Formats: sequence, structure tokens, C-alpha cells
Amino acid sequence: MATAKKLPSGSYRVRVYDKRTGKTRSFTADTKKEAEFQANEWLLTRKEKPADLTLDKAIDKYIESKSNTLSPSTIRGYKIAQRNAYESIKDLKLEQLSELRLQKWANENAARYSPKSINNQFGLLSAVLKQNKIRLDMDEIMLKPKEKREYNVPSPDDLSVIIKAINGKSCEIPVLIAIMCGCRQSEIAALLWKDYDGSTIHIHAAVVPDENGKLVRKERPKSYASNRIIEVPEYLKQILDADECKNEHISPFRTTSGVLRAFQKICTDLGLPKYKMHELRHAYASMMLKEGVPDKYAMERLGQSTPYMIKQVYQHTFRSEQEAAAIKINNAMDKLAKIL
Repeated sequence: MATAKKLPSGSYRVRVYDKRTGKTRSFTADTKKEAEFQANEWLLTRKEKPADLTLDKAIDKYIESKSNTLSPSTIRGYKIAQRNAYESIKDLKLEQLSELRLQKWANENAARYSPKSINNQFGLLSAVLKQNKIRLDMDEIMLKPKEKREYNVPSPDDLSVIIKAINGKSCEIPVLIAIMCGCRQSEIAALLWKDYDGSTIHIHAAVVPDENGKLVRKERPKSYASNRIIEVPEYLKQILDADECKNEHISPFRTTSGVLRAFQKICTDLGLPKYKMHELRHAYASMMLKEGVPDKYAMERLGQSTPYMIKQVYQHTFRSEQEAAAIKINNAMDKLAKIL
């Protein structure tokens, strides 16, 4: 609360320190009450202008404002980007940012980061500017072109070999759930035995790293569509029902890296590529494509809210299917030629 002091002239003055400018502001009036009123009114109404914030501080405020709605892994990603991706612009005030300056930043980061990483960094930057009412034409900023990511997707034959090889191994259940249900690693790590009712599994949680890299359980799934119930194939059902070590968690591994190491060792022993667990999810999507499962049902089983990821990312065509399709259409063309 500002307190006024009487001046030799008989007037009253209140001096208030302005953190933004580093200067002292004075309020003078004929009465002590009036001087204090003016000073306190200024203190109550005076707010730091968003444009005066540095980008680094604005990111802090944005993350803090969303802390109860963002997932731990998203906050972790934001914090990593804040530390590493905005070095050349983090100390600039928001009012100093321009389309030209942001284009220079994008150019600098193009040499250091993948298109996906830069796109995520740009998304955070755009959200921070929007929150602070900084209007820039973000469509003018050209980012590093996206590259099509190549996945090493196991063929049906490889999957069959893997299923036989993991029988009785410690990684059998989590790997089978990835192969036969298409679940994410984080979802498998969060599965509890109470989520299995003897015929279905309920996917409704995930285990993800927080901003400090510590694994935490997130009760909210990645998206609304990720909360789903999946019917379990008979083979997986038999494995789950026969499991005698029913601790709280279905997977015996507490980290996704532990499952991956055990799984890739088996792949190496079989002479197969070191497939990643996530590539089993891609194989599951491709198997649904091979079997003619409609996109709507494929989306539901994979926990996707739109068909974009299904069509553009997850579904792949197996080489054997490509060859069969080529033979089929070529035979049709030869038949057409003979008729003519």
C-alpha cells in the first residue's frame, strides 16, 4: 500500500518504483488521502504490457497458464524447446519480433532440427504470440519442408515369426498387445489388470515423461478418441488368462525402453531388423488395410479422431500385396489387349 509523505510546501507526495522502466513515479496532491488514492489506483490498474515481455518470459507465462490442461509430456516438450530452440530470439521483447526476424530464426533452426521439430517449435511460438495479442502474419514464415518418414514395418511373415519367438519371454505380453491391438507404448505401460475383463482391454491412461524426465501416469488419454475398448484376439486372451504373475500392471516392464531392449534382442537373434515397438502399431494398421477394415473402425481401434493419420502415416502396403496387385492389374491389361 502506497504511503504519502508531507512536503515542505504542505502538499503530500507518494513515490512508487516502476519495475518496467526502472524509474520512480511521483503522485502529488493537496491531501494525504488524495495522493495515496492516485498512487494506489495506478498500482491496481497498471499492468505489464504484453509487448514488453521477452519471448522467454512470455513462454513461461503461456506454459503456466496451460499447466492444468497440457499433458506432462507436452509441457516437457515445451520446456526442452524453450531451453534450446529460441536462443537467438528468446531475449527479444515481443514487440521487437517481426515476420523477417522469425524467418531468420526458422532458417537458423533448419540446419539443426527436423521439419517436425521446427513445426512444433513454430506452433508454440504462434500460440504464445496469439495469447499476448501480437499480430504477425505467420503464414508468411516459410518453414523447413516436411519429409516423408520411412518406417521399417514388419511383414505378416515377420510378425508370425516374432509371435512364436516371444512365447514365454518377459516381453511377450506387451509386444503381443502392440502387435494384436495396435496400442501405443505409453498406453501399454499404463494398462492395469483391472482394465482387462476377460475379453476386452480398456485403454484410458498413459505413462509419459514429465518435464524432468520422470515417468508419470496420465489418467487422461492422448485424445478423446484414445479412450477406447478393444476386443482381444483369442490367442492374446489365452496368454493373458494364463499369466500367473498378476501384479497391478499387465506389462512386467516399468519403462518402455526396457520392453524395447528385450524385443530388439529377440529381433537380432532371429536375424530380423531391430524393429521399434511403434512400428508394430504401423504393422497393425497395415494389417487392417490388408484385411479391408473400413477406415472408421481402423480409426476407433487405433484411437485416432480423424482418418488423416491412418491414411498418411500408419497404413503401409506390404511388398507381397504390392506384387499381387501388380499381377492382378497386369493380367487384366493383357486380357484386354488379347480381346482387342
